[in-house]
Amino acid sequence: AKAAAEAPMLRTHTVIVLVDSLDTATARALQYGRTLAPDDLRAVHFDLDPWKTDILERSWADLGFTRFPLDVIECPDRRISRAALELVSELTARDTTEVSVLIPRREYTKIWHRILHDRSSNAIAAALRDVPHCNVTIVPYHLGKTPTVIDAVESHRVDDDAFVDADAALPTDHQRIVDVADRKRVTVTGRVKAMRVQPWGGNPSLECSLADATGTITLVFFGRRAIPGIRLGTVLSAEGVAGAHHGMRAILNPKYAILSTPDAPKAPTSH
Repeated sequence: AKAAAEAPMLRTHTVIVLVDSLDTATARALQYGRTLAPDDLRAVHFDLDPWKTDILERSWADLGFTRFPLDVIECPDRRISRAALELVSELTARDTTEVSVLIPRREYTKIWHRILHDRSSNAIAAALRDVPHCNVTIVPYHLGKTPTVIDAVESHRVDDDAFVDADAALPTDHQRIVDVADRKRVTVTGRVKAMRVQPWGGNPSLECSLADATGTITLVFFGRRAIPGIRLGTVLSAEGVAGAHHGMRAILNPKYAILSTPDAPKAPTSH
């Protein structure tokens, strides 16, 4: 008890709301997240199904939100718990940030629906339980007989054993992102592993997290909400002056060249 009372106050508080689909459970969790008065409130979607993610991105951009961008993060091995652990570990690495993770959970009346959804929530909570300065809260929303859903999209079964080498498509001679120095003009090559979707009510900008095997850097394109050919999984090179942007290492309005782009998402075929 004494150690807890004497623990130093951390400078920033980041709240992450995990978003599966755009529905009332998500809206409830975002509303609760605002009451925590965080320094940074993030809605985060892990991309398991590109078609579903594409629908979510377009629906999110059409909302009237001005303070809720959506971070879409690639999940190549389809393990959400590991992706959540990597995200939280990155945010708490400097030991100055307290992170609260909110998991919206729909309360179903049918037992098999509850079991499937609880398994996902509990796996994420278990993966994060030993991370210092991290709190996990499951935010329930009780669905009635007629659920109110803004955008209903069915999830598809994913294979947890499937694994994709995220660096397989990168050139072997690319400049290492870990070696990028501030205030120096650099050229980096990597794979887009995360993107931030800005709602139409916010300031237009496109933010992409470019990663190679050594690190990650943010590319910020002001005045643009989308760039043809740039999506999760795109491999590109970017040139510009590196610096800090909202506490992140970034290149603002870089010159870029797209090296490869994954196929556009398609609607699943019924069997």
